[in-house]
Amino acid sequence: MSSTGAFQYWQRSMIHAGPGTVIRLPGLFSGLGSKNVLLVSDQGLKDVGIVDKVAALFDEQRGPGGVRLASVFTDTAPDAESGCIDECLKMARATGADGLLAVGGGSVLDSVKLVKLAMYSGVDSVAQLLKSPVKMMHWPEVQYMGVPHISVPTTAGTGAEVTNGAVIYNKDLGIKHLIVSHYLESDIAVLDAHMTTGLPPMLTAATGMDALTHAVEIMGHPNTGDFTLAHAETSAKIILENLPKVVADGSNLLARQAMLNASAMACSAVVNDFGAVPVHNFAHAFGAACHIHHGEANGVLLPIVMEEFADFYVPVADRLKGVFGVEGEGRDAVLACAAAISGLLEATGHPRDFARHDIPESKLPEIAAAIAGDPIAAFLPLPMDLIETVCRRVCGWS
Repeated sequence: MSSTGAFQYWQRSMIHAGPGTVIRLPGLFSGLGSKNVLLVSDQGLKDVGIVDKVAALFDEQRGPGGVRLASVFTDTAPDAESGCIDECLKMARATGADGLLAVGGGSVLDSVKLVKLAMYSGVDSVAQLLKSPVKMMHWPEVQYMGVPHISVPTTAGTGAEVTNGAVIYNKDLGIKHLIVSHYLESDIAVLDAHMTTGLPPMLTAATGMDALTHAVEIMGHPNTGDFTLAHAETSAKIILENLPKVVADGSNLLARQAMLNASAMACSAVVNDFGAVPVHNFAHAFGAACHIHHGEANGVLLPIVMEEFADFYVPVADRLKGVFGVEGEGRDAVLACAAAISGLLEATGHPRDFARHDIPESKLPEIAAAIAGDPIAAFLPLPMDLIETVCRRVCGWS
């Protein structure tokens, strides 16, 4: 938001939300003008039957001239790895796909965004789009990409189904690229609680903490706009109420649906007020250097970064304590919020540190360099003493 209070808020995706809404997929693609849809997912979702369940919808509802599946791609790699995106792009072109259906978590959703961008840009490899750590494209420089695109999240964490950003892992360089572009987001996001009921408790907790971190990072911006703040605060309250419920009972459809809705709102807030996000700065580095799940990394780091970097959050202490329902003023309120988050980790069985990953202390220089060199560090370079303190705490180094 500018000093005058002026801002813009971009949320183009139409949302279909509610248990059972996935059945609308063929009709939605038909409405978008697509005839041949490439379904993109991952092997894990193939193994548990989710991919076949979605694919069957197109057979059951296909009539004369109706929408068909051009093919199914399930080789998406964790962290949206660029080589797998290239393979998916090749399949899309070889099968004549004119629409893209992403079914999965953040890696799948972000991968499909880059497939669409590559189709729009006419490139043969996403490497041609990854010339710098951060790539930003804005309307009117970029126009509607002309590829019908629907996303169905199977986790309630990333919110990538409604955002115009993607994080892609470049395996050759060992870094993550951030791509932000108008029209990169899905045309339609289908939020169906049935698609998340099979998620085990640990992943449910981790993805939920990812969504909560999105909300808290935006609440940490003193000058955020009314739209972003409304989404961030509301999503945080929904998560605090419903995450313990879905961890305790994964079949609770109302709570699962609430988490999906909150996840989408929280990430929408992130991309509309992108700026200093210190927790994500750490999480990206631990993901790249130690291959720790992004949601788990955010969950472990969130309360510790708030404790060690409390002065950063003091200007928004009243805002935070109103959401977390704690007492105190200034720094004390921030620390009380961090304690409430630690309590949520305890209640949901989420790890409090990275001890189970047995990260050797010898990796500290590599991790610190990854934190300092992460693209989002440009918004707020973190002091090296803070980096070392947080790393020692989360890794259990003395």
